[in-house]
Amino acid sequence: MNERDERLSAYLASFVTDERRGRMESVLAERTRYLTVLLEDIYQPHNASAVLRSCDCFGIQDIHIVENRNEYRINPGVELGTAQWLTLHRYRAPKTDNTTAAIDALKAAGYRIVATTPHTNQANLETFDLDRGPIALLFGNELDGLSETALTCADEHLIIPMYGFVESFNISVSAAIVIHHLSHQMRSSGMDYTLSESERQEVRLAWLRSSVGRADAIERSFDQEESP
Repeated sequence: MNERDERLSAYLASFVTDERRGRMESVLAERTRYLTVLLEDIYQPHNASAVLRSCDCFGIQDIHIVENRNEYRINPGVELGTAQWLTLHRYRAPKTDNTTAAIDALKAAGYRIVATTPHTNQANLETFDLDRGPIALLFGNELDGLSETALTCADEHLIIPMYGFVESFNISVSAAIVIHHLSHQMRSSGMDYTLSESERQEVRLAWLRSSVGRADAIERSFDQEESP
């Protein structure tokens, strides 16, 4: 973050109550990028929104959204405003393999690509090794699951143990189970999973911009006052 953004963040914070700022800081202290989530071609808004809500609840900051065939739509009644607290990365260029683009970007950022699927040889969620580096969890759509591209590009495959007749959970349920388990494991391990100070500053500014009414106008006024 540059000096201008640091001053802007402090300025916008003056428009937020002490209670609100305190809540932001307590949530920010538990935010992580050690775990991230990629959603491929989710088409039901309630599922798309439920996953966002779970990610916010368990402290995951970044969600990567692949739109090859289906537009990712949010149901406000389900996500309850959580989208404003998350960093959404959308891959939706027309006539482009957005799955490969998203996975390549995650690998370049140092993530292990972990596909959740009941159909291949895979690691068990309950014994999954979380210590070998940051993880991007891939979840596919409600009908077909993950694409062959996603499954082929993944470094590892992960299964949730099940003991009934059906072979898979609903996408939002599956995501909640996996994220809860790995989030708990991560926080219990003693590893450093929190955001760096520069990342906290970046996220804090984004949150303040979404929290302050007429933030755009206030920011323009701030820049005018800052101009020599």
